[in-house]
Formats: sequence, structure tokens, C-alpha cells
Amino acid sequence: MENQKPCCAAAAARMIKKLVLPGGLQVGISNLENILKEVAQLKLADDEAIKKELLQRVKIYNYVPPSAESDYSKALLKEYEKLFGKRV
Repeated sequence: MENQKPCCAAAAARMIKKLVLPGGLQVGISNLENILKEVAQLKLADDEAIKKELLQRVKIYNYVPPSAESDYSKALLKEYEKLFGKRV
């Protein structure tokens, strides 16, 4: 499994990727690349299911304010689609 504990602070920092929320706010998301790959392997077809799974996994490694969950979900789906394309 790709989810390995980073060896040092520098390795941990490299695992943080920028996510731009609707409205332009930028946040750092730990383990984002691995999360996107893991969810893609599930081969979910429905946008809502993908957003729910992405958010659930992001919340394992990152604090997501409850009031911002919808914005995070939208931004995560956008990143997912950038990486893997739109599903049919």
C-alpha cells in the first residue's frame, strides 16, 4: 500500500498539495495524490459518490471545517477530474 508514514518533516511536507476551494481560498491537503488514486481504483461512476469518498478519506489526514465540507467536496472532485478525466 502506498500510504506509508513519512520518514521526516521534509517528506511529510512533500505529501501536502494545494487545493483551491470555490471562491479562490487555497488550502494544503496532506496525502491528496494517494487519496485521489485510491478513490479512482474504486471505479465509482456517480459524482456524489466520488465526492463523498474523497471527502471521507481527506478527513482522515486533514481537518475539514464542517461549514466548508461542500466547498472541499467540489474542489476535490475538480482535482479528481483533472487527474482522471470525466467519467461516462
